[in-house]
Amino acid sequence: MPNRQQPFESSFAMRDGPLMIKDIIRSNWQNPQFAFLSACHTTVGHEESPDESIHLAAAMQFSGFRNVIGSMWSVDDKIA
Repeated sequence: MPNRQQPFESSFAMRDGPLMIKDIIRSNWQNPQFAFLSACHTTVGHEESPDESIHLAAAMQFSGFRNVIGSMWSVDDKIA
């Protein structure tokens, strides 16, 4: 769930509650290599600030992941 006013408060919706970007940044992972974000629109910013690169995939790279794959479109659950 993106948070445009407080980007570090953005989160991933998980089964047992939100996984906050700030918690990922604070984690103690050593040299994280790869993150695959299989949710829709994880690399899409906000239409009012198209030059800003604040989205969930960018936040994962900022957190230290060397490689991040995200999505710019929606996929129907029945097809996926």
